[in-house]
Amino acid sequence: MSSSSVLALVYYNGSIFNNELMSSVFTGKISRYLEVKNTMTVSALKQAILNLFIAANGKSYTVELCYRCPVTMKDRRTFYRSVKIEDDDDVKCVVGYATKYEPNVKFELMGIIREYEEITCDMIWECLEKQLDDLSNTD
Repeated sequence: MSSSSVLALVYYNGSIFNNELMSSVFTGKISRYLEVKNTMTVSALKQAILNLFIAANGKSYTVELCYRCPVTMKDRRTFYRSVKIEDDDDVKCVVGYATKYEPNVKFELMGIIREYEEITCDMIWECLEKQLDDLSNTD
């Protein structure tokens, strides 16, 4: 498979809404451009997006990705739907689609980034014990 890439506008923790024409619109206060290659894994894409927006600080993060997929074109207007990127095949498909229609559509990604908080077994037991105590105190 030959390597191809596309320039994507990536929004950081923005919003996704449908406009009056029911086309998905991405908005956000922070956005940057990123070159996305069809040879990237979904993990590599998520890491590249983290590197764009988050300084290395020793914390762990989860990243959810979606893109604006063009579904129809009418009267020189393109209508979009939001679609999740979940695996490596999705990345290949998205880049292939974007490179095919690049002159006519904007390739946009939304990266929903959250700090990952590990929950230990001790924390779960403490929570359960508190709930049991609360239940026994209500009797």
